[in-house]
Amino acid sequence: MNPVFATLMLAAISTPAFAIEFTPQDSGIVDFDMPSGNICCSFIPDAAEGALLSCSRVEPSYWTVILMPDGEMTVDKNPGEVPGCGYGQALGNIFIYGSTWAQSGITCTSSESGLQCSANGRGFKLRRAGLTQF
Repeated sequence: MNPVFATLMLAAISTPAFAIEFTPQDSGIVDFDMPSGNICCSFIPDAAEGALLSCSRVEPSYWTVILMPDGEMTVDKNPGEVPGCGYGQALGNIFIYGSTWAQSGITCTSSESGLQCSANGRGFKLRRAGLTQF
């Protein structure tokens, strides 16, 4: 293998994600979309249950995952209409690939292979191909 190519590949693999901040609404809610427009999330700092992150996938079918700062997670694979998502077009803050966002113990990373979020050692990776929980 070409040594220059190998060095560039190693640099690309080991380059850390950079932290990103999103502009909240007046209510404090933070909405963000993956660049593809297929996944959108809302971080609600003061929901009835406390802070929570709700992420929805549009295609190939609507799924919603809710993650709490303590790691509690619920998955709804039949939520009906997904409010807030742009139906394939990003509408809010864009969570550019290669970046990381964190709030209230919840951390998310955006990549071309999907959205990965975790809290308190538990989490999920949501993408067009499906959902992986960990």
